[in-house]
Amino acid sequence: MSFFSSKLSAFSEIAALLCVAVMPMTACSQSMNTQTKPEYRENPNPEQAYRLTMRIDGGPGTFDWIRGFAQYDVENRECLPPPKENPGGYQSPVPTRSIPFDLERLPDDEYAGTVFVDGMIDEDYHGRGICRWALKNVQVQLKATGVKNETLFMADLYGGELLAGHAKKIHYSKRSYPRHPDSTLDEPLSSGQTNRSRMASYLTDDDLFTITLSAQEAAP
Repeated sequence: MSFFSSKLSAFSEIAALLCVAVMPMTACSQSMNTQTKPEYRENPNPEQAYRLTMRIDGGPGTFDWIRGFAQYDVENRECLPPPKENPGGYQSPVPTRSIPFDLERLPDDEYAGTVFVDGMIDEDYHGRGICRWALKNVQVQLKATGVKNETLFMADLYGGELLAGHAKKIHYSKRSYPRHPDSTLDEPLSSGQTNRSRMASYLTDDDLFTITLSAQEAAP
């Protein structure tokens, strides 16, 4: 090895040590952490299927932009690295994944799609035992045409509600469609209210529309 090569190698080792010693929470450690982060895997052959149905009653207009998402979280934190194994000694965040699903338009302002409870693979991702994934939430997002500054309407059905077969009705203001005239937000959001009494007192039934989500177990 040449004198120049040996000096360069020594310099690289010193720089690496300084990176760890001086900047443990910066890009140095983030890069190292990223390299060892496992790849959480979607289930290529899910079997626990539920048919999700969405009905819109008294809608203010058409919704030409509709998207569905199923959220999965790891429910047993003991399978994750403990703080002592994480940069900075922080607790491992709960892994979460969102898997999109399609909704088919049916007659009479109804839509339907398939959601899988076993959308993620339970596996020993960290060498600390099997990480078990659970379906936490199913969300449908709607816009009038899909333009960014339109109101994004969101309807949620939690995992327990889906598994129990509960129907969930959510109330929304028609004034927010396609965008509330008084809104100053770049992309307004409306998640509605399941309790009608919590809506503004000046809103009459004619000022509102509802979205009802329900689910039933189905063949995959």
